[in-house]
Amino acid sequence: MVEFAALRTADPGQLRAAADGWVELSKEAWQAVHDLHANGIGPVKEHWQDRVGQAAGKKLDEQARILESGADIMRGVAMVVDGWASSTEYAQRALTHAVELAGTYELEVDDNGGVSTTGEVTGDKLTHMNEVAALITEALREATQADALASTELRKLAGATCETDPEKALDQLQGEASDTQLSMLSGDIPDGKDPALVASWWASLTPEERRQLELSDPVKLAHLNGLPPEVAEELRGGPDRKWDRVKMVEWVLAHWNDDSGDFDDENNCTNFASEALLQSGVRMKGDWTVEDDAWNRGRDPGWIGLGIVGQQHSHAWGGAQNLHDFMVSNGGHEVPPGEVKPGDLVFLEDDNDLNPDLKPGNIHHTAIVTAVTPDGDIRYSQHNDSRKNVSMDGRSDHEADSEGRQKIKYVRVEPNWY
Repeated sequence: MVEFAALRTADPGQLRAAADGWVELSKEAWQAVHDLHANGIGPVKEHWQDRVGQAAGKKLDEQARILESGADIMRGVAMVVDGWASSTEYAQRALTHAVELAGTYELEVDDNGGVSTTGEVTGDKLTHMNEVAALITEALREATQADALASTELRKLAGATCETDPEKALDQLQGEASDTQLSMLSGDIPDGKDPALVASWWASLTPEERRQLELSDPVKLAHLNGLPPEVAEELRGGPDRKWDRVKMVEWVLAHWNDDSGDFDDENNCTNFASEALLQSGVRMKGDWTVEDDAWNRGRDPGWIGLGIVGQQHSHAWGGAQNLHDFMVSNGGHEVPPGEVKPGDLVFLEDDNDLNPDLKPGNIHHTAIVTAVTPDGDIRYSQHNDSRKNVSMDGRSDHEADSEGRQKIKYVRVEPNWY
């Protein structure tokens, strides 16, 4: 259990600086990977093709794999430490607010967080004492859960320093670190059993801290008793919304690895994103899937004419480039990374000729933003390959190494057809 005095004197800035340092180390390791491929492995394979050259190329490739694994693990460390810093800041804010309330109510808080009064204990005074004590307890709970999660995850990552499998380092170790960071941030939100405590806790946060939590876990906040009603309303898209952003994130996180809605013999990443929009309230456009400017699925009588008439879905429903173009032509627009929020769509556009199956300038993949952490890292979820809340920053070098340069486009869906 984190103690009152320890939380008051903690320095989240040092944790933040440490996280930044781990990010830089990860970047340096990735730069070494790229240099090995460009200046070592590639030239050796091309110009030194005898057995000695093959052995040298194999050794360089092993070193690249070691560095790649280390880079992804170090990025995982940075995620955990950064989440720890944010959680400590939120907990300190609640604790400071509790102490300030105590002063306003003419109460005293001792070095152990105990609340007392020297005056007569009236009904109002007792209510105020309970309010301050509850907020102190909440602050210590937040700090304790973050401390426990961070300690456990960092010990695990420290024990994996000899890992040389890049796939395991990225998908398992970094993925679990990403989950831990989001769990810490979610754990900073009260359970909602005491609406008065929730109101007091929310009042303790700065506007920026509220925004950070809204981006990191909009689903939990939207269902939290005690928050001002307009908070949940804005999280869902505002009073004039045409669809529910929170409902979309909920659906994506519940179905990211569910293939029951997949179309046969297709990459279903865009079909999944379209279905998520439909489930969150976006209405289909068009009566037939063969219409040029349609976004729908399953309305044509495909059995007529042995399948010659009709198809399972419109082009915009199932194709990444087509969905992007449809949405930005029908009310939506691209947004810069710094303005992205959960419920926005992610599109990957090929920016090189490394992959012969992809053409430069072609959008070939769709995903959905499901969280944004306080350090600005965008977490996305997708189907085919199925992933949940993975890090855009943490995977960008891996994607560039395997697929080549990619342009990432974020689209905010704002339907204008109904």
